[in-house]
Amino acid sequence: MKCEEAQEFITALVDNQVSDEERSLIESHLKDCQRCRFTHGQEQALKREISAAGARLHAPAALRSKILSDRRIFPAPERASESWTERIFPAWPIPRPALGLALAVVLILPILYFMRTPSEPISLAALEIQKKIIGGEVSVQKASHPDELRNWQIRAVNGEFAPVAYDLSSMNVQPVGGVVQEVNGRKMLVTVYAGNGLSVTCFTFIGTEEDAPKIASVFIDPEKKMKFYSFSKDGFNAVLHREGSIICILVSNMSGDELLAMVRAKVQPS
Repeated sequence: MKCEEAQEFITALVDNQVSDEERSLIESHLKDCQRCRFTHGQEQALKREISAAGARLHAPAALRSKILSDRRIFPAPERASESWTERIFPAWPIPRPALGLALAVVLILPILYFMRTPSEPISLAALEIQKKIIGGEVSVQKASHPDELRNWQIRAVNGEFAPVAYDLSSMNVQPVGGVVQEVNGRKMLVTVYAGNGLSVTCFTFIGTEEDAPKIASVFIDPEKKMKFYSFSKDGFNAVLHREGSIICILVSNMSGDELLAMVRAKVQPS
């Protein structure tokens, strides 16, 4: 099975709407294809978010009461022998589309509300994690050696990917710890560098440049043929770039220009 074919079956697989033969083919493909496995994970996360939103959100009580008490839509029973169809669809000329519209409002309103409030982009979520690390809300695992930390992080994601590593020793900055975080079903490897009054945190995860926030400024390095996305929030500066299927976000207390210059100097084209 090719990736193009697999993409057509992933949503059906998540919804459990594939035959046994199709399931066997797509699951076999997912074992060998990281890209499609990532897409499958996103579809699962989206379905979980929608299900959770549907459980949390309801139409306003006043609206539900107004619709359900409207006798033009739900007339009171007139006789005991009246069937359930007569109660819902009275014989006198009430436009049934109005009933359908009313029911649709009650059922779909929570979904529309959820769609108006999309989840925060994973790139901005990285800055929230940085804030929690600094505030002590997220514990960072210390490591006596960078290789020890790196190996632990790789094991934490079952070897699916590795953290992007930087040699900042010339700035007297070294990796001092790390943590693994999950955002919307996607795992992020977080490595904290510190020293000489500087703090740099590297967030690594599987993704695309679509994960960059809309507010980011884009810088193109023609020599390295790479794009760098620079953005800030709550006093933190960040730079995002892509290396193959891996996204790296560097967050620091350095100025935005200094951070961008450092990232462009350290990154090597894949």
